[in-house]
Amino acid sequence: MGVFIPANKLANLKLYKYQSEDHSVVSKLILKSWWNNFVKIFPLWMAPNVITLTGLFFIFANLAVVFYYDPTLEHTTPRWTYFFYAFGLFMYQTFDGCDGAHARRTGQSGPLGELFDHSIDAVNTTLGVMVFASVFQMGHGIMLLIAQFATVCNFYTSTWEEYHTHTLFLSHFSGPVEGILIVIALYLITGIFGPGIWTYNLLNLDLSSLGLSSSFKIDASIVYVMIGVPSLYFNIATAVENVKKYYRNPSRSKLSTVAEQEAAIQESYKGLLPFAFYYASVVLYLNLYPGVLPTYGFPLLISIGLTVAFSVGRMILAHLTLQDFPYIQAPMFLPVSQISICWLLTNVYGFDYDIVLGAVNWIGLGLTLGIHAMFVTEMIYEITTYLDIYTLSIKHKKH
Repeated sequence: MGVFIPANKLANLKLYKYQSEDHSVVSKLILKSWWNNFVKIFPLWMAPNVITLTGLFFIFANLAVVFYYDPTLEHTTPRWTYFFYAFGLFMYQTFDGCDGAHARRTGQSGPLGELFDHSIDAVNTTLGVMVFASVFQMGHGIMLLIAQFATVCNFYTSTWEEYHTHTLFLSHFSGPVEGILIVIALYLITGIFGPGIWTYNLLNLDLSSLGLSSSFKIDASIVYVMIGVPSLYFNIATAVENVKKYYRNPSRSKLSTVAEQEAAIQESYKGLLPFAFYYASVVLYLNLYPGVLPTYGFPLLISIGLTVAFSVGRMILAHLTLQDFPYIQAPMFLPVSQISICWLLTNVYGFDYDIVLGAVNWIGLGLTLGIHAMFVTEMIYEITTYLDIYTLSIKHKKH
């Protein structure tokens, strides 16, 4: 097909070598032992990608419960659901940790497995946020959008880091390990004490001197904000620092002069601009059409998630096939297109405002889903054909 992988880049798949650095104390002392023992339940004939995919179904199960009891993400649900969410997320993390170990024990480690794993993780960042939003009764509002931004920003930056350093880093505090465990703990606390615990008023602040309320309430939900904001900053700062270290190390980057190294670092920063442009356009879209988020929050949220997942997938693919950084991502221009179409149809042609918003947002979801599906389909076809492997089963050599 050659849309995402030029024919002359396919050969680079055979140069693939997985590299990672795990600095997580929790992972080293606790989780790896758990994963190495749990992985033994999987038969040796099972393909590692099946484990990865099965892990995602735990998140789908969580979402099914959310959609049944709380489709608007703003109501209290039965106590058992919070324990169910905690279990599902823990099992997702477990299966995600086991797929690599199973790939090594079956001799199936390869570029398709890494792309498959990252692509599913990228999709889960948004699906998991919807469960989180239900637990904390965010509704389809600004807090939901901020929560999604935090997760996809972290994932995009980590993938940008891997593209440049050719190494997957798990920092001392990483989303896939400590981040997930903290969310699991929050779900368990909610199940034990009830969701009302997060609305418990801690204190009131007088912000009248700043032109704000004289009684600004701070409730217990500040806990996840205090955890989330510093961790997001820490992970982004760590990713940037790792990229700098890579290019300033002549033995790794093959850049001998300081001028070359600094030029490479400055060039690498450009890879963060597409994400910044995309989210700026999302914010502009929501400011110009405030009716989108409360009414069409679901298609908007999924569209954003698929766009970032597509962009992350393109970066991973470029890393695996040694392509130039993919700066131009078609779905990232969707919000700008939606702004233009909404303005044209409502102001020039006089179509009904609500009908236009609905159509534009649902069509946007369809477009991002179609583009992402096309990308995944081509990746699976091209890589399995070139490397002569299967996706969801182990292809044994003929004797």
